[in-house]
Amino acid sequence: MQDAPLPSRPSAPRYVGACALLRAMPPAFLLLAFVTLASSPVYAAAPALMLTGCAICACQLLPWRFAVVDEGLALWFPLGRRRFLPKDAVTVRITLASAVAHPLTYRRARYPLTDGLLQKRLPVLRAVLVEHGFEVN
Repeated sequence: MQDAPLPSRPSAPRYVGACALLRAMPPAFLLLAFVTLASSPVYAAAPALMLTGCAICACQLLPWRFAVVDEGLALWFPLGRRRFLPKDAVTVRITLASAVAHPLTYRRARYPLTDGLLQKRLPVLRAVLVEHGFEVN
C-alpha cells in the first residue's frame, strides 16, 4: 500500500482536529520502557518490550492531528509520518462517540479522527464532511 501524495497546492483547512494525548503517548511509552529496562534488566525485558510494541502501534495507527481540506483528509502521526486520503477514496463513519476514516484502497486500515478526549465537535465535523462531498455513514 502506498500513501497518496499530498496535493501540490491544498486548499485551506475546513476543519482541524487534534489530540495532544495521542501525540505525547508514544514517546512517553518509549521513555517508560527505557526506565523500566534500566531499573531491572533481567525482570523488566517483557514489560519493556510490551511498552515498545504499544508505542510502535500507536505511531502507525493513531493520527494525533487531522485536517479536512477540499481534496480529502490529511493525517499527522506522532513520529512525523503523514498520510493524505483523497476524498473519493475514503468513507468516514461517524457514531455518537467517534469518527473513523475508512480508506477504500486498503480495507483493513481504519484511522480514528479524534478531536480531544470528549469529542464534543462531532456534529460540526459531520456537517463539514457532508458539505464538502465526503461519503459519511
